[in-house]
Amino acid sequence: MLYRSLMALSACGLAWQGVAVGQSAPATGRGNPDAAWAATPTNLLLNPGFAFHAFEPSRTGAASAFQSGTVACWDQEAYRDAEVYRAPRVKLFRTRFPVDNVVVIHSGKRFSQFVLLAEVGLDPGDRVSLSVFGHQPVPRGLQVAIHLMQVDNAPGEWSPSAFGQDDKRTFAKCARGELTPVRAGSAVSDVTGDFELRVEDVEITGAVPDSRGPRTIGLTVEFTNLSRGDVWIYSPCLSRSRRALNRLPEARPLPNGYRHIPRTMQKLWRGEPLHILHLGYSSDAGDGNPPFYLYDEDPQSPTFKQPLQNDFDGAKVGHPEWTDYIWRWPRYFMAMGRLRCALLRKFDVPMNKILLNTLACSGSFMAEAHPAFADYAALAIPPGPANGHREGKTWRELYPEIFARPEGPGPDLVTIGYGKVYCPQGVDEVEQFEGAIRWFQRRYPHAEFILCPNDHLEGFVGNVGAMREISLRYGIPFVDYGRAFHLATRHGGFLQPLSGDAHPQAYMHFLWFKQLERLFEAADPIEPGIPQAHLPERISPFSLGWEGDGRTYTDSDPRIRRGAGFILDDTVVHVWASCKDKKVQVSVDGKLVPEDRCIPRTQRDTRHATFAGGRFSLGDRHIVEVGGTEARMFAVDAKTIPDRQWMGVESPRWSKAEPKTRRGGRLGALRPQPFDSQWGAPYGSAQVIVPAGQSVETEVAGTFLSIAYMDRADGGTAHVEVNGKELLRQPTNVAYRTIGGEELMLENRKGIGPLPYGLHSVRVSAVNGPVALLGLFSYDTRPNRANERVLRGTAHPGEIVRFSPPFKATPLVFCTGGLRASPADVSAVQAKFTGDGPGGYEIVGE
Repeated sequence: MLYRSLMALSACGLAWQGVAVGQSAPATGRGNPDAAWAATPTNLLLNPGFAFHAFEPSRTGAASAFQSGTVACWDQEAYRDAEVYRAPRVKLFRTRFPVDNVVVIHSGKRFSQFVLLAEVGLDPGDRVSLSVFGHQPVPRGLQVAIHLMQVDNAPGEWSPSAFGQDDKRTFAKCARGELTPVRAGSAVSDVTGDFELRVEDVEITGAVPDSRGPRTIGLTVEFTNLSRGDVWIYSPCLSRSRRALNRLPEARPLPNGYRHIPRTMQKLWRGEPLHILHLGYSSDAGDGNPPFYLYDEDPQSPTFKQPLQNDFDGAKVGHPEWTDYIWRWPRYFMAMGRLRCALLRKFDVPMNKILLNTLACSGSFMAEAHPAFADYAALAIPPGPANGHREGKTWRELYPEIFARPEGPGPDLVTIGYGKVYCPQGVDEVEQFEGAIRWFQRRYPHAEFILCPNDHLEGFVGNVGAMREISLRYGIPFVDYGRAFHLATRHGGFLQPLSGDAHPQAYMHFLWFKQLERLFEAADPIEPGIPQAHLPERISPFSLGWEGDGRTYTDSDPRIRRGAGFILDDTVVHVWASCKDKKVQVSVDGKLVPEDRCIPRTQRDTRHATFAGGRFSLGDRHIVEVGGTEARMFAVDAKTIPDRQWMGVESPRWSKAEPKTRRGGRLGALRPQPFDSQWGAPYGSAQVIVPAGQSVETEVAGTFLSIAYMDRADGGTAHVEVNGKELLRQPTNVAYRTIGGEELMLENRKGIGPLPYGLHSVRVSAVNGPVALLGLFSYDTRPNRANERVLRGTAHPGEIVRFSPPFKATPLVFCTGGLRASPADVSAVQAKFTGDGPGGYEIVGE
């Protein structure tokens, strides 16, 4: 028998069976009734009171908050296989003691819960017992079972090729497929009507990690209806004790992570279509060694744990209609694939309502994947292996309602894995993750996020600290799978078919999924949601560069100089380069970067780059170059800071400083003239030669400035004043030395800031020689508008409005009607109005 996504536990052999009745004894010590210590007995089940939330009233308006077709933290193969009711609603029987809820299990259906030993403090040798109360119209209706959930630990080796698969590698025979359920205890109720059914003194058998034997890492408690009618249960209690106990305090509280994804939960409750964009690398995509095949998971089968197929077939899991939606079994067995299937069951929606868009892929890092965001979010890449789907249909055919909704098909929930450090020499890459979140928030402001990295044994993901910081700052839930699995190795050890491999096998993805699933468990009374922070203050100043839009340049573009060099648009760049060597030599600003990645590429792949970088100073010129045997830079993606403004010297906003003259325009005799750029004119194609001793000036709004100029052999020094204060002295005769040793005079720029937001006067003076000025970039680097100060009112010409307290910089003043405000009459402390009549004003600053 093939097991479905949660395994058909009834296919297990009967290892131990017993029915116990009578008075229960108190819990005793761990595995030994004479132990000197005894823990206070507790109920080890999550949500033993069957708390629930009825979402059907959200869909139909029905007054039915007293029942639901699913129960928080409990599993069933389909919605309404089991249903939960408020106890007073059930008139068929009266519970023996007050309880809030009772569950009815329909004929032939199962209702179960997985319990990880590490989460409830259990060990091999411990004894557990189970008690449950209920009601059945006929005897022998309810079967209760406790299954030991074990990791495959078979001896020897195997090769997938021996079973018709393409992979010819050899692997250890361990950790294949799913956890294997072994029935350790079961009971069937023989009574008609009300009953208490117990399974007692079940020993948790298992080997310590360094020995050969079964690796039990969890339990599954399962209730099965064997009859043709309904069976009712309430108050299940799993305790560490030789005798079954009941009505014990709960060991674990109900999860309430749903509060941090309120919009996603609301859409699921209402049955609305949901677009999940899944980011990550190989572990997140379900890649493993060996691959995640569909295995024969029936312990009684002669082909137990043998691979059956690689391409997904929905009929094998009872859903042939799913075949068009999933490419291969790894995309089904990966943690996010399991989560999607669980959401379909829990929220009673069909596959075409939940789009799982898998950007995650092998060998990709967060730093490299930014160029893929726009196309994946917009569904610009047709369904296929690149996004975890089978080829052949369009997005509209697969998910028609996603395109019919008013907000469009953009992502609703973005799940972020990754976490491994892109550059081993780097100690902090928080900006790549923060920048990604802010990129989506700027373009899809309603999107929510989940952080869920594979921090293998809590020692694999170098950026996990950064992700936790983001969780704290942005209110994004962090799913700590790494901790859960690390603790589970006490019981299962760490078995991997390929030595040294950190890719989780399928059973580990099951544990990962179980941690993710808890975010979606909700029960009444619903606690108020906590919306995630939208564009809060940045953690890292370098995040700004990753927030911008990228532009792609190919080798035919003059911006790529001779296939070897490129001047960045701002601070973030992705390079694709070919080379005959194993690694491409990459330099930034003349300094070689470590070759840990720098992998030669043959085409632009938006999830894999030869080089990705973004920890560069804002406002300064940065040049990336490639070298090596026949090295060629054939594509570049460069990001631009959001809301950047360029003011070239040809702009009428520039003027010559005193003495002013009308001859030749605002710049007088300093006329803009073209120059021949060898780098594709990243800072415009016009220049003004400012003679020594002269100055030009302008006014510009923003928080950061960048003065662009041309280095020349006869260049002088540019003195830059902002608001009357000299903030920069920059020589303009500095040559750049390329990776090949060539010295060049070319465009350059230097940043000035940060500055308080407002209107800034800028003066550029040439000292000790001429300065070839190209223009000025201005930036608004504020993380949000939370500290923006706006004053509104009306005034007449001649009136003065004073600011208390003063603005941090000269504010921007906008007037309506006949009112005017000359820049010379506005300062950080007041504004004097002129004009030919009254009007309104709006004053904006910080």
